[in-house]
Amino acid sequence: MKPTYKILVTLISVSIFTTACKKQAPVCTSNCGTINANGNVINKQTNTNALGVPVSLSWVKFVGGFSQKEVIATVNSKIDGSFNFTSNIDTTYFSKGYFLSLSVGKSNDYIVLGYSGLIETRTYVFDQNAFQAKQFEVYKKANLKLKLNRTLNDNFKSYAIAHANVGDFYLHNYNVQSPQEVLDRNTSEINIETVADVYTKIKTVKTFANGTSTTTLDSIRCTTNSTSIYNIIF
Repeated sequence: MKPTYKILVTLISVSIFTTACKKQAPVCTSNCGTINANGNVINKQTNTNALGVPVSLSWVKFVGGFSQKEVIATVNSKIDGSFNFTSNIDTTYFSKGYFLSLSVGKSNDYIVLGYSGLIETRTYVFDQNAFQAKQFEVYKKANLKLKLNRTLNDNFKSYAIAHANVGDFYLHNYNVQSPQEVLDRNTSEINIETVADVYTKIKTVKTFANGTSTTTLDSIRCTTNSTSIYNIIF
């Protein structure tokens, strides 16, 4: 059986393998093979069709912890969430250490979460059936602005800010290294893309020089087509 892999990308893999180079793949002129990719993209939160989400077929190769990507083709999902396209690929790329990746990306209306939802599938050999009837999962996007307000006079060592939306997987947003840092910044704001119509949890950890710390946990429900604002007073 020819190996095809479904990838649920985690934050660990994202942090280890960083995209270093992304470019358009050259048009195939020899050793060409035809491959079709089809399937649909859904809003994982509501299990409804997702329109206008980019789906890309790419060559990918990891070198020294960085990835080299050559994009073969990109299409946007239709009103029913479907995609269907055919590409000619240079099959010698497999012998050069590349694998073929079919992945979904973010759009103006949707985001991808590397820790929730299928966003990529791969094949390491030429298989014309590798990318048939694939379903990718995205989330409706909402914008959140965190406003930092320094009003206290305590002397802390660091102040970490993180958020979580689907589940309890927290993403680090910023770490204030000193009380003066926020005052010195031109703008004390953090802009976040989060999941719409769910409660985004906001966690802060203030650490003092003696090793003690205080933690706060709050949440805000963000909606589409507007920017929600959350004030952090510390």
